[in-house]
Amino acid sequence: MITNNEDNNVTVLDTKTHEQVTTIPTGKGPHGFRVSADSKFAYVANMSEDTISVLNLETMKEDGKITVGQTPVTTAVTNDGQTLIATLNAENAVAIVDLKDGSSVKVPVGNGPAQVFVQSDNKYAIVANQGTEENPSNSISKIDLSTQQVVATIETGKGAHGVVTNKDNSRIYVTNMFENTVSVIDNQENKVITQVKVGTTPNGISFTP
Repeated sequence: MITNNEDNNVTVLDTKTHEQVTTIPTGKGPHGFRVSADSKFAYVANMSEDTISVLNLETMKEDGKITVGQTPVTTAVTNDGQTLIATLNAENAVAIVDLKDGSSVKVPVGNGPAQVFVQSDNKYAIVANQGTEENPSNSISKIDLSTQQVVATIETGKGAHGVVTNKDNSRIYVTNMFENTVSVIDNQENKVITQVKVGTTPNGISFTP
């Protein structure tokens, strides 16, 4: 699935044939998204409005939109499919949405949050606070999903953007866009172990077991 930011839709590809299956309309400015663990839904952040599109991957249609707040950049969803997290870049906050009853709360984080990642045990959501190139932020916010509170703010490099944990959640990896590094963080001690030099303007990041 590919978000088409200026066309206000997503393209769905068949990974075996590499052929386009369909396009699904979204809200304005679709950007980051996550797919539920059961592969039934995709939650797409619409940056140019205040919504998340809920895409049904069985019918290939938008089931509806969830209003979350200003400039949602990307999303994350817990393994059980019950909780959605969306970064609200213009509000320096995240929205935590109960997908069962539709209720939501906003949790303040650092400046200009970009990506968010829910670790595999659903205990914490990790938010990368990017800021801007002119005024970069340099931290991640660690949110306890049971209390919906920030329990740690960890200094990284300038322009924290992409974030992921390893399989056992012992390490957090963060790309720092404005100093060309990746921070490796001990998830128990809440501190940076090392900074790794990488290429120019590192953005997203993934982990392979």
